[in-house]
Amino acid sequence: MILTNPSKLIESFPNRENEIQQLTEICQEFESPELINEGNTTAPSKRIIDLIPEYEGEKVVAAPLTARKIGIAKIREKCPHFNDWIGQLESLSST
Repeated sequence: MILTNPSKLIESFPNRENEIQQLTEICQEFESPELINEGNTTAPSKRIIDLIPEYEGEKVVAAPLTARKIGIAKIREKCPHFNDWIGQLESLSST
């Protein structure tokens, strides 16, 4: 979800502009952020940690804040599998 718009990480990591730009460039190589999950060392959080090591210790705070800044509508737009899953959950409340 964070790689839907990695530029939003700047609020949690203001001194990591270059690294955030690198993440943005990585994301442009994929059709969807959901496709950025090739293995244990290249999963989204591992890519972020590789460029911003302090993310590892701050992930539990930084990730939700960043996701909130991105917004659920944008995440659903960019992540079709996530959108489908949320849609299934929403349909449970109407039954």
